[in-house]
Amino acid sequence: MHLCGTWYAVPTGDRDAVLDAFDLSEPEPVTMRLGASAWNHDHHVSRGDHGPCRRVYVTPSLDGWTLVFGDPFPDHEDDIDVSAIQDHCRDLSRRFGTAHWYGASCGDEWTAWCVAEGGDVVRYYDVFEPDDQIGSHPAEDGYVLPHDDAFPDDAFDGIDLHDSAGFQARYFQVKKDLGIPDDCHATTFAARASVDPSALGPRTSVQGHAVLALTSCGLRHGHPPGALRI
Repeated sequence: MHLCGTWYAVPTGDRDAVLDAFDLSEPEPVTMRLGASAWNHDHHVSRGDHGPCRRVYVTPSLDGWTLVFGDPFPDHEDDIDVSAIQDHCRDLSRRFGTAHWYGASCGDEWTAWCVAEGGDVVRYYDVFEPDDQIGSHPAEDGYVLPHDDAFPDDAFDGIDLHDSAGFQARYFQVKKDLGIPDDCHATTFAARASVDPSALGPRTSVQGHAVLALTSCGLRHGHPPGALRI
């Protein structure tokens, strides 16, 4: 699954409870491929006129978790509203026990995650705003947070930074020699703490079916135009 955008994860297979908690309407059964296609289309193609915030993709229960891709709580801000995300996670965790939010970008190194338990945010991290992080989480153990530079200052001396092959070779050699752990990413965090949507496969337990559902903006404007993969 191509990941670029944001999604929530809650530990339940009760689709009706999820639709109610996220204030979603008019769910339509879809294949998982179509749901993922809609999320990517709306995020990358359907810009303006409420295109990205009209609908969300709700997965089946995946290993006991339901994922909600998109913007179920439209705020129409250009940037991520951290306070609103944390508030939504708090509210959802009061209902489901815990609630996660994740973010990833295919265009740069942005990655982020938020975890709330029992009404409190226990972990928040954004690679571009590390000073605003809250708490810590065992899902990060053994990884390096991506804003931390674990390489020595002279690691790339003598390497032309425009020589991508040479830089990559030195990167992996120094990483191996010094035992530098991999960076943590939303997907690596999710793989330990909930479900990694980039690694779904034959060992993933799937129950129920996926739906596309309308947000409050979708009720007013309908589905965005455009063809989707079935």
